[in-house]
Amino acid sequence: MEEEVEETVRKIERVEIQGATNVAEAGVRLLKRLVERGADEERVDEVADRLKSARPTEPFLFNCIRVARETDEYDRVLGQIDRQEAIDENGAPLVGEDDVVYTHCHSSSVTSVLETVADDREFRARVTETRPLYQGRETARELADAGVPVRFYVDSGARIALREADIMMIGADAVLDNGKVINKIGSEMFAEVAGGYDVPVYVVTNSWKYDPMSSFGYETEIERRTAEEVWGEPPEGVDVVNYAFEKIAPEKVDGIVSELGVHEPDEFVDAVTDEYPELKEAAKTARG
Repeated sequence: MEEEVEETVRKIERVEIQGATNVAEAGVRLLKRLVERGADEERVDEVADRLKSARPTEPFLFNCIRVARETDEYDRVLGQIDRQEAIDENGAPLVGEDDVVYTHCHSSSVTSVLETVADDREFRARVTETRPLYQGRETARELADAGVPVRFYVDSGARIALREADIMMIGADAVLDNGKVINKIGSEMFAEVAGGYDVPVYVVTNSWKYDPMSSFGYETEIERRTAEEVWGEPPEGVDVVNYAFEKIAPEKVDGIVSELGVHEPDEFVDAVTDEYPELKEAAKTARG
């Protein structure tokens, strides 16, 4: 079991397990196995803390761990992670026949929605690479496998990609209490470009990516990763800045698509807190 713990934490840290949904599922399943094998509370909490520190900008994982530990209802939490069918039903109608969809990075929620659309009607995709880890390649591969024609661009080609688009769809790593969305670096810049071309911007996410700690005044940490991912041996005096995420102002987002429906950012926060009061209750316990 110790080897499994080390391997799971390492894979999350190195983004070998990527995407907030996959990270949350891996973390909760690991804790569930620890509990089933009789690990004491102190050991389970220790592993939970290691999971949370592996990727600091992952409130979906944090919410799932908090609720699972407080209620001991691991299967219910795993069921909440697997709400993609409802997300697909709410997101697919936003994409019309022959539309061009722009997306950045890799979001399992976005690709699932687009695969659902591909089963019903034709559309085209524009995808940016997402340096330095190139998660956009996974999106391009998945959509191509689903039969979607894909054009793939370097990140600096996003303006050209968006100029051809009818809709922008991205994922989310967090949604804050003020309606700001945290997603992969570049997302706000591309949302601004989309606005200049009157391209609507939709965020596709499980509602448990809402960060309840932000409602108590806690500032969500933006993960800064190692310089080596960008430049192995930069010259002396060069400080390589490698933020993994950035915040998107709510006024740049037309709607947030979740299993709860399609909402404007402030309405989304209200919908989540009404539907899942346990998120704030677990956050209260966590903050002491």
